[in-house]
Amino acid sequence: MYVIFIVSVLLFSQCKTPNSNTMTEEECRQMGFVLSEMWNNYFLNDEQSYARLDSALALIDTMLLCNCDVYKFNLIVCKISTLCEKKEFAEALTFANQTNDSLFLALYLKPLYLKRIKAMEAQEKGDISTRNALLQDIVIELKNYLHIPSAEIDSILKSKNVQDIYRYEKNLAISQYYFYRAQIEGTDKILNELDSLQQSIHGNQEFFDASLKSMVMIDFTPFIGL
Repeated sequence: MYVIFIVSVLLFSQCKTPNSNTMTEEECRQMGFVLSEMWNNYFLNDEQSYARLDSALALIDTMLLCNCDVYKFNLIVCKISTLCEKKEFAEALTFANQTNDSLFLALYLKPLYLKRIKAMEAQEKGDISTRNALLQDIVIELKNYLHIPSAEIDSILKSKNVQDIYRYEKNLAISQYYFYRAQIEGTDKILNELDSLQQSIHGNQEFFDASLKSMVMIDFTPFIGL
């Protein structure tokens, strides 16, 4: 499941050489499938060798030098994901810190990802107290960003056209808000809350099922951009 999500959201870019800046979008897309295949082999074929992740990192670094700028944020997320999967949290933090703020889809994402990386590192060390404190900070920041409770968001969530919800600029943040709360408060509690919310506002069933409830049930690791 993780690989399908990553492939559908995060990939598709590559150049032939670091100095090439004339790749077509189709060439970028085709080379992106090479990276997709690396992830498929790593997660689905029980070939979880760090050598495959090193190859993926080399490919990502090359892609980041290319002219496929429309995919740059996706590649940034993919590199953070790969470094964290290798437990190279210091390198992931350095990379995220050094990445220009403007390359993230929204201004809130960079500080969120930095806290997320630190939380994953704390979890790896068994420091659940620090992990939960970092996740609680993320929840508070998301709540402030979304201005919850928000009549605007309730109105968006009950749109009959699910594409209108997906086009909403804070769509990702809504999913993240419930995802991170679930990491602290428990999946069952948040799923019940979403059921109640959907019924009370007559929310779009497709969006609640596909983009809220399904996200809540995703494991905290690996990092897939949430």
